Amino acid sequence: MANDPFNPEINPKVYDFCVRAFRSTRKLLKLNIKLHQENPGENSLVRQGDIFLFNHFSRFETFIPQYLIHEETGAYCRSVAAAEFFDGDDRFSQFLYDIGVVPNDLPHLFPFLVREILHDRKLIVFPEGGMVKDKRVVDERGGYSVFSRSANERRKHHRGSAVIALALDAFKTALLYDYSKGRYDRIERWTEQLGFESTEKLMIKAIKPTIIVPSNITFYPIRVSDNILHQAARRFNKKIDKRFAEELIIEGNLLFKHTDMDIRFSRPLVMGNYWRWWEKRLLPNVVHSFDSLDELFELKTQQGHLGGRIHAFGMRAKSNVVRDDYMRSMYQAVTANLSHLASLIILDLFEQGLRRISCSRFHKMLYLAIKRLQDSGHPLHRSLQNPEEYAAIVNQGSSRLEQFLKTANSLSLVHVEEGEYVLDDKLISDFEIDEIRTENLIAVYANEVHPLHKITRIVDGAIADADRIEALQLAKLRFDDEVRSLAWDRAAFDRPRYADVNSGQTQTADARPFLLESNNKSASAVLLIHGFMAGPEELRSLGERLHARGHHVLGIRLKGHGTSPWDLRSRNWHDWAQSVARGFDIIKAYSNEVHIVGFSTGGLLALWHAAQHPQIRIKSVSSVSAPVHFRNKNMIFVPLLHHANALVSWVTEEGLVPFRPNRPENPHINYQHIPIRALYQLQQLIDHLTEDNLKINADVYLYQGNGDPVVEPSSVRTLEKNISAENLRVIMLESERHGVVYSNVDEVQEKICATLL
Repeated sequence: MANDPFNPEINPKVYDFCVRAFRSTRKLLKLNIKLHQENPGENSLVRQGDIFLFNHFSRFETFIPQYLIHEETGAYCRSVAAAEFFDGDDRFSQFLYDIGVVPNDLPHLFPFLVREILHDRKLIVFPEGGMVKDKRVVDERGGYSVFSRSANERRKHHRGSAVIALALDAFKTALLYDYSKGRYDRIERWTEQLGFESTEKLMIKAIKPTIIVPSNITFYPIRVSDNILHQAARRFNKKIDKRFAEELIIEGNLLFKHTDMDIRFSRPLVMGNYWRWWEKRLLPNVVHSFDSLDELFELKTQQGHLGGRIHAFGMRAKSNVVRDDYMRSMYQAVTANLSHLASLIILDLFEQGLRRISCSRFHKMLYLAIKRLQDSGHPLHRSLQNPEEYAAIVNQGSSRLEQFLKTANSLSLVHVEEGEYVLDDKLISDFEIDEIRTENLIAVYANEVHPLHKITRIVDGAIADADRIEALQLAKLRFDDEVRSLAWDRAAFDRPRYADVNSGQTQTADARPFLLESNNKSASAVLLIHGFMAGPEELRSLGERLHARGHHVLGIRLKGHGTSPWDLRSRNWHDWAQSVARGFDIIKAYSNEVHIVGFSTGGLLALWHAAQHPQIRIKSVSSVSAPVHFRNKNMIFVPLLHHANALVSWVTEEGLVPFRPNRPENPHINYQHIPIRALYQLQQLIDHLTEDNLKINADVYLYQGNGDPVVEPSSVRTLEKNISAENLRVIMLESERHGVVYSNVDEVQEKICATLL
């Protein structure tokens, strides 16, 4: 049945079908949609909000907020579209009506939307009025405005949302006043006119605050490479309109090339806070002067009774204030990412007159900006919260940075030349609105965060301080990365799918890496590396003993440890080696003389690191109870089990035997489950370590317990034969335990300290 164009109804069957269709389609797209909520549940903004405002960068995003809000609340949403979409094809017009969309020229549009909100519909609005492709929302005078294609000039946001919300709140205020004065006849009249079953249900709506929720959609990354949509369109139509081609390239990539779509709610605007006390006293008199909601929106400043004219004048001024507030609030909710920061740095350097900058200097600026932004409280893309993604920037870059620079190079904006980034003049060229996304993506990224003064100040400070920051300050920032990494990894594996194994763990020891700084700035430094399935706490007592002797000490955490056996299962021995490399880079800033001490698997990694970096000055390497041969002969079956698990992984991710039980000497430190894959990675490390002779430019001390129940004592002799070092000693310990360092068996801690003098 066709909709009444003056009172269009939502078709629940069509709406629900579209929700199901989008749910299925979402699984096929490479668009990772994430709705961020601070207080999920009954009191969440998505439930309490009435009008949701979103910035507008692509066409398809106009359908997604409705879907997400319906998924969260079950509520049907209303949205407003240009009248041109309702011209021509009646079937398409009917479809739009069915899913809650109404034209912007709908007769009595505002009163219609007020009634819908009162009946639990959510209203979705894109107040920019069109796609803001350049993301430029601040004009030359610092005010908020957007470019209007139709008017060919910059203008403010539309005020419609503010007008609707304020009028609705005024109406609610009048209802509450009538109720307090016992004027139930008026409430009954409105109950009947608005289609409520009872006055009680209407008054429940009147009590609820009227809330506008400014929201921001941030896409990351934005790509400009060709895609299947654009190729298909060109095949069928060789003369594609430039505007259409640009949208196919950008928006096709957003949908099909692994893009994160972060949706954040900003500070909500409660309309009741915009009325002064005396205005609230006058509102009932104004509302009582009309018989329908339509009349409320028809009040003019030039005609009608005095109260109505004053109210109309006040509404116009107040709606401007609300409009300005939700513009500001919307843009403050941008999810900051690496491309934002890199773009701001590049344009800032260009404006300073710099055309070339060394890659390492630029990386340091970018890293420093990220670290300072982490403490700013501004919402960040998850890649800026996960050190595994951003921390390598300070040395050689990261995959996110490489992707950004590759795009910049393809657009002839920035290129690399002899270890320097060269900034090209195209960076400041002017482009038409339909060109800028495919010609100057750096400007688009920078424009998106330009209104955020906190971020621009941080970037300016990072540029200014990058050349002044000392190695020790940088090392402390990198140590902070290691601490953050533990929290990030724990959260990643603290999910229901991992609960069965996680609940069986008995770890209570602090798994954070530790850094003990000596009062003697010229003291030597020691890097401590714990063993397989343990954590830094395993070597904490040794670290404190070394610190008491005057050393700087860092106890690093190997990836996959101190979190969940599932985390360890996801890692390989190269990840552990990288943990050691990061730890060494941190501790070497404290001293020119560095010692490395590793226990068990940590001992293997200590030897491996020293052998792989002969050019780095390492004073000594102490390896304690390092495994080469095992007491448990079942270790020979580990490769077989690992390959069997891998073979059936296409059927079940867990494999046949993902874990086997463990009975550790220190259950408060070690995992209770051993991942088979991790055992296989340990064997791979041993194989790599023993396949060639290890040349180590440092003193080497090999410790081994003669009664080790885990490692065959002969392992130490195998290592001795395989290592070339100017000073190599083997120290046998009287011990029936494997964990000799933690228990300080045979005073091994004193012996280690004695070699580090």
